Amino acid sequence: MAALPIAGLAVVLPHVDMLAGGLIPVAQALVPVGAVALVVLAAVSLFFRAWAAAAILVIGGVLAGLPALTPLRAGSECAPEATATVVAFNAKFAGADPALLAERIAEADADIVALVETDEAHIAAVLGERGLAAALPHRTRETTEGGVRGSVILSAFPLQDEQDIDGSVFDQVSAVATLPGGDEVRVAAVHPPPPVGQPVDWRTALGELDRWIRQTPDERLIVAGDLNASYAHPGFRQLATPLRSAAEAAGPIPWPTWPQERPVPAFTAIDHVLARGAVPTGWDSFSIPGSDHRGVIGSWAFCT
Repeated sequence: MAALPIAGLAVVLPHVDMLAGGLIPVAQALVPVGAVALVVLAAVSLFFRAWAAAAILVIGGVLAGLPALTPLRAGSECAPEATATVVAFNAKFAGADPALLAERIAEADADIVALVETDEAHIAAVLGERGLAAALPHRTRETTEGGVRGSVILSAFPLQDEQDIDGSVFDQVSAVATLPGGDEVRVAAVHPPPPVGQPVDWRTALGELDRWIRQTPDERLIVAGDLNASYAHPGFRQLATPLRSAAEAAGPIPWPTWPQERPVPAFTAIDHVLARGAVPTGWDSFSIPGSDHRGVIGSWAFCT
C-alpha cells in the first residue's frame, strides 16, 4: 500500500535534523504544501473507496502539518505598559522599491524596522519618503557595502548598546531601544543564510543565533528578519522555543512569506518577528516589487 510509506515519510520529515546537502531543509520548507497534498490524495482515495488509504493519508497529513503550525501560547492578553509595531523585510540586494516600502512602513505606523539585504543608498531612499527620516530618527551603524550582507535597525525610539551578532555570513546587528516610559527592549535584525547552496552555513547560523538568544540577558527581546527557516525546521523550532511569534495574532496557519515574484506562489513562512517579554497583538504581511520576500508586520504589548 503506497499510502503508508508516503504518509510515514511526511510525518518523519519535520523531525529530521540532517542536511543531506541541503535537500532535507528544502524538503522541510515544503511540509505545509505536502500536508495539504496528502489530504487531497485522501479525498481522491475516498472517491475510489480506498477507505484505509484515505484514513492513513489524512492522519499522515495532520501529523506532518502539526509541527509546521505557528504555536499558540497562553497569555494572549495583558495590560500593556508600552506597545511597539515592528516591520521586518528582506530588500533583496537593496532592490526593493524604496517609495513603496516607505509607504508600507508609514501605513503600518512602524516604531521599529529591521531591514536586511540593504545598503546605505537604499536606506536613504526609504527614509527620504513619507517623512520617515523624522518618524524613525534612530538607527544602527552603517551597513556593509554592496546590498547583499547589509542589515540595519531603524527606530522611533533611542538606541544604545549596539552589538553585532556573530555566526552568519550576512551582517546581523542588535541594539537596546528605550520605549516611552523608560522600559528597554533589545532588538535584533537577523539573517541566517539560506540552506540552498550553503547548508552548513545555514545550520551553523541558526545554532549560533539560538545560542545568542538564550545567552542574551535582556528580559525583553525582539528578533526580526529573514531567518530562512520555518516551524517545519527542527533548528528553527529549537531557536523559537523561548520566544513568541507575532504570527500568533493571525492564528496557527503559517502564512507564507517566500517566494514572491516567482512562477510559483509563496509556500513557506521564513520571515519572522519573534519576541520574549511581550505579547503579540497583531500580524500582517505585504509585498514590494523588487523583493522575493514578503515583509511582515508584528505588533507587541510589553507588560509587567
